[in-house]
Formats: sequence, structure tokens, C-alpha cells
Amino acid sequence: MIGCIALTAAALTASPTLAATKTTKDLIVKSTDEDKHEIKAVKSGHTYTIDTENAKLKKASKGNKSLQFSDIKDGDVLNVKGSVDSNHDVTATEVRDLSSTSSAEMYGVVKEINSTTQTVKIDTPDRGKITVAILKSTSIKYDGKKKKFADIREDDKVLVTGTWSSSKKTITKTKKFYILVKDDYKKLDIDSTTAS
Repeated sequence: MIGCIALTAAALTASPTLAATKTTKDLIVKSTDEDKHEIKAVKSGHTYTIDTENAKLKKASKGNKSLQFSDIKDGDVLNVKGSVDSNHDVTATEVRDLSSTSSAEMYGVVKEINSTTQTVKIDTPDRGKITVAILKSTSIKYDGKKKKFADIREDDKVLVTGTWSSSKKTITKTKKFYILVKDDYKKLDIDSTTAS
């Protein structure tokens, strides 16, 4: 009986708990550590620590184009497959960088809005300033709700999906322009050397 109680107590106090393997989408890279094969990324107010040592690194949301760890930049958007524990530590089996391909998803902060040309200039952490073309067909949303071009504001944090040109620093044929809830991504503003 005492043994059963001890086992129950140990089970209750054990942490962190491991979850089943799943894919966590739209994680935004805060920092990378190539020596540790580790990525810190932010989503919805949480910082995820991703162990990539035994993971396959790939470009785009599908396909088999491989990626080097050094190709992953701060601010890149990742889909990560692996087990996630209660502390948001991830043992990854696959990491897909959605920002490293021509059909890309990018994170940035709005710096300029041009209503005449219907373009928005965003500042990205590691890829510089990018000009984003907003089309009539572009889905603009904030917190899941539809918005218009006029609702975009300077300093908005955004996720943008479209055709990326690294030479021209543009995103065209923009499919999605999602304005993020700022408080959920404020950890991206903090220097990674001082943040936990």
C-alpha cells in the first residue's frame, strides 16, 4: 500500500509531462544556437525551446528539399513536428522553414504603409526590410477576424504569405496578411541574452 502511495505521489509531482508527437505551426524564431542544435521560437505568448539534433531540416511546408541549420534565420516561420512537454520544450523529428523558399511565410513589423500603391513595408529580424503588395484577394485578418487595408497600422506585428524575392526584397501575390496580437509576441522584442 505504501509503495502504491509513493508511486502515485511521484506521478503527481513528475514534471514536465510529455505529450504525443504533433506539428506546431507558425513558430517564429527568436534565436538559434548551432552548437547545441537548439532553436528558441515564440508563439501565442510562449517561448518554445526546440532540440533539432535528431530532426530532419527541410524547406517549405511540404516536399523534401533539405536545409542547413545555418540557413534558419531569426524571424523565420517554422512548422515543427515532435513531442512537446508542458514547459514547451520540443524534441523535434522534423523542422520546416517556411521563410526559406520562394513561396514563403514571413514575420515582420510594419514600418511604412502606402495606400496609393497598396503596399506595406515590413522590417524583418534577419532579412531586412521587405515590401509587401496587398491585393484585393489578400486575406487580411486580426485575431481571426477579417480586416481591411485601412486597418493596418505602423508597428503591427504580422505574418505574411506570398511569393518572396530575395533579390528584390519583395513579397508579391500575397495570399495572407495576418496581424498578430502584440502581447502574444512581445518576447520577440526582448534581447535573447536577457530573456528566459
